[in-house]
Amino acid sequence: MQEKLTEKDISDLKYRCRVGYLLPGLLFVLGTAVLLPFHAELGLGGEQGELTLISTILIVSVVFVLAAFISFMMNRKYLKDIKIGFKIAHKKTIQRKSKKRDFEAGSGIVGKSVLGHNKTRDMTEFARYDLIIDNTIYLIDEELYDKCNDGDEVLFFYAPESKYFLGIEKNI
Repeated sequence: MQEKLTEKDISDLKYRCRVGYLLPGLLFVLGTAVLLPFHAELGLGGEQGELTLISTILIVSVVFVLAAFISFMMNRKYLKDIKIGFKIAHKKTIQRKSKKRDFEAGSGIVGKSVLGHNKTRDMTEFARYDLIIDNTIYLIDEELYDKCNDGDEVLFFYAPESKYFLGIEKNI
């Protein structure tokens, strides 16, 4: 079963592309910064090891093409998913659902302050809503938790090319 991508799905897929732009960008800047002085020290440029315009352009071009290729390889599936414009739904059955009290990691303080005063703060508590499907726990929001019951069917949405998990909805 297929459905059209929502704006949230598209923004999630675009968000996944950020590393595919950042990492090659850093590679380009660092690669150029390392290769140009190294090239000059070897004396491969003009007289007295100076860089010529042609060798500088060549080094920058090679590093840029490499960075662009890495960016393309990292993002191609996500961009193709956005271009295709739909997501694939798989039906799965809820084994059980659970609601439990959990605590935010690192939110509590126990110990003394710099001035020597006892300082404590309780852990921040929150309700955690889970669905257990195929012996795997999926964290969901309260709204979906209230809609679902044990044995109900839910739809799992995936992007067709990248197989990126886009979310869960109750099957109507």
